[in-house]
This record gives sequence, C-alpha cells and structure tokens, in this order.
Amino acid sequence: MTKWQKNAAYTLALYGLTVAMLRFSSGEGWGRALLIALVITPVAFWMGWLRRRMNEQAAEWGRRRFRPWPEERRR
Repeated sequence: MTKWQKNAAYTLALYGLTVAMLRFSSGEGWGRALLIALVITPVAFWMGWLRRRMNEQAAEWGRRRFRPWPEERRR
C-alpha cells in the first residue's frame, strides 16, 4: 500500500471505531456519534503528530548535547 492509502485506511478505521464506541457506550444517537467522531478523529491524529514531533526534537536535542554522555567519555 502507498502512504496515502495507509493514512486513509487508518483514518477510516479510527473514525469507525470512534463512532461505534460513542454509539454503543454512551447511548448517543447515530447522528450525534458521527458528528462527534468527525471532530475527534483529526484531534487524535494531531496529538499523534505532536507526540512524534516532540520525540524527534528530544532526540535531536540529545544529539546536539554539549556534554558527552558518560558512555562516550570513556572512549
């Protein structure tokens, strides 16, 4: 699968799971569950992107650290 197909599949799966969870766990109607899931899905992807970005920045900060790590000092 190409990258956009994987993204589309993940988006539809997350949307479908969210709709089902909202519909059957809280007793919301189908229309309301569909609308709430429409808001939750992009927020969930944004949070995943933010987490990935913060981890990448932390790794970059670790590489640019001015003091070497203890393991590297012994070399």
